[in-house]
Amino acid sequence: MSAVNKAPITCRDDLTFTSRDNCGRMVNWPRNNPGVAADWGKGIAFFDSEIAELSANDETAAYEAIRFAITDMGGRTTNLELGFADAVAKAAALGLRAMRSGTERFAPIDFDGE
Repeated sequence: MSAVNKAPITCRDDLTFTSRDNCGRMVNWPRNNPGVAADWGKGIAFFDSEIAELSANDETAAYEAIRFAITDMGGRTTNLELGFADAVAKAAALGLRAMRSGTERFAPIDFDGE
């Protein structure tokens, strides 16, 4: 049995969830996604696998991929959404750097309000 050789993720074009339109513009998030239950794990894998690898190779490209994916998800981009996405992307890039340095993953505590 032979191992599958996967090309390294070194730029945003290498991400499986990005594409280019007919004019060569980057499409930062899948369009017309029907939304099925299996997408939960797929979305996590986009980040945990692809964005994490991109961040290890180019932190700025990972930051941009996160920022542009978030703003493309909703299709609404006022300065409010753009500022929020920018801050989340910076925090995520910093978190990925910390994880590469050995910091453990964040695990939220479930809280039922009681």
